[in-house]
Amino acid sequence: MMAPTPAWIQRGACTALVLGLVGCSAVRPPSAPPAAMPVVPPAVTIAPVTPTVPAPVVPTPAPVEPAPVLPPAVLTPAPVPVLPAATVVAPRMVSVNLDDPKDPVFGLGRMHQIALTLAAPEWNILQTSSANRGAGGGQGGSDYTQADGRIVHIGSGFGGFFPWAHADASFAGEEFGNVGLRYRGNYSFTSSSAAAPMRANFKLKIDVYGAKGSWRGVKTFNFNAGVLDTSLTREALSFALFRASGVPASRTAYAELRFTVPGLYNHVRGGNYVMIENVNKTFLKEVLPPGDGLLMKPEGLSGGIQGQGASWTVYQSRFRPERTATPHEQQRVMEFSQLISQTDVALFRSKVGTYLDVDEFLRFVAVNAFIENWDSYIGGSHNYYFYLDPSDDKFRFLPWDEDLAMGARGGMGGRNFTMAVPYSGNQPLIYWLLDDPAVQTRYREILKELSEGGLSVASINRLCDTVESALGQKGIAPRLYLQARASGLASLVASWFPPAVPAAR
Repeated sequence: MMAPTPAWIQRGACTALVLGLVGCSAVRPPSAPPAAMPVVPPAVTIAPVTPTVPAPVVPTPAPVEPAPVLPPAVLTPAPVPVLPAATVVAPRMVSVNLDDPKDPVFGLGRMHQIALTLAAPEWNILQTSSANRGAGGGQGGSDYTQADGRIVHIGSGFGGFFPWAHADASFAGEEFGNVGLRYRGNYSFTSSSAAAPMRANFKLKIDVYGAKGSWRGVKTFNFNAGVLDTSLTREALSFALFRASGVPASRTAYAELRFTVPGLYNHVRGGNYVMIENVNKTFLKEVLPPGDGLLMKPEGLSGGIQGQGASWTVYQSRFRPERTATPHEQQRVMEFSQLISQTDVALFRSKVGTYLDVDEFLRFVAVNAFIENWDSYIGGSHNYYFYLDPSDDKFRFLPWDEDLAMGARGGMGGRNFTMAVPYSGNQPLIYWLLDDPAVQTRYREILKELSEGGLSVASINRLCDTVESALGQKGIAPRLYLQARASGLASLVASWFPPAVPAAR
């Protein structure tokens, strides 16, 4: 039996929730000019940590190799009192899931017809969803099974209680029986209304309760009702801008959902929804092959990725890996996190490129700043995926939850970031990267490239035209906003790269 939802967390009466975010020490001041800088003291080696290996990992676990020792050459200070610039390594070329007109599922201009049928008891189970954990257990961002066999999802942010209901689904006439359907979201869920149960965000998984097959190769679907974005355009356009800028990101389409609940609804139109590609092994295999690395969805990390001590148990609860991490993956996560938190600038600059795809991260930061999504890595503590790619053993960042993009959440407490300075006072990874002259130069080069390509006015107009066609509406609000952002970016880039003055004859 599920506990009733307390009145204070009912939908439609959103309460400010404190997530218990973990802070970090004050950000260090920028490095001073070389002439006035003291000799860099000998760097401090990141202390090796012993990962916690869950038991059992495999039936016959292999011996764990010790963490690699940083080479002495890296730990020896330069003979002159000048901090070395990081080496900017060419990024790995990846697919960014650009819209393919031959794709049968996703495409910015596609609109699908999907019908959902639930028995009345299953619909009632769905309505017991709440913004807090309620009865039962389970870690945030994961499913657990109740004693009665009901599978329940615990939200990764606010810890929402989302039971999976049994449903039948028809995708453009193709039938699937006994699929799983639940509500999803944090702020978007608490902002929805119990009086309008169809106008909320849903997740559908074909195989939750053992059903077989997929619809045109896809098993998991996210449907966003636009609770925080009535134009239904911010998320679709934001993900498209990430992809156009070289950042692997979800594809989208649109779907009209209709609901049937015998005795309550008969093929009732729920409205249009943004259909968002799920970030999972299928997604990773396509855009970052082989796709079998460690996918994490951190939550509550104020200031982004930073050291959490020497115990993998702590990292596991905050980084929230999608599967059990191998000893090497545990070690890699902890070493990179500690590199960001330690205080030796020379060590950070010399090692960061061995852990992070710097170029991809700069693009990820640039687009978040362009669309002013402060409810993301650059301004908050969640809404991104953190992936350890086995192809080169480097970390990459992927965007998620873009419904508060395009200035919808303001400057988040006065932290008005800019394209030139895309971080607050508590973002050490972004801060220390852009404090490096070589990385700062590369960041400006990327902005110049994007201002002439994926983030140009021409590119934005094409994307907005496509969305307007799919939704059958003209003059969507984000168009003017994005045009203004593109013009501002072009002006900023022009101030950094003024046109050459012709030589006098």
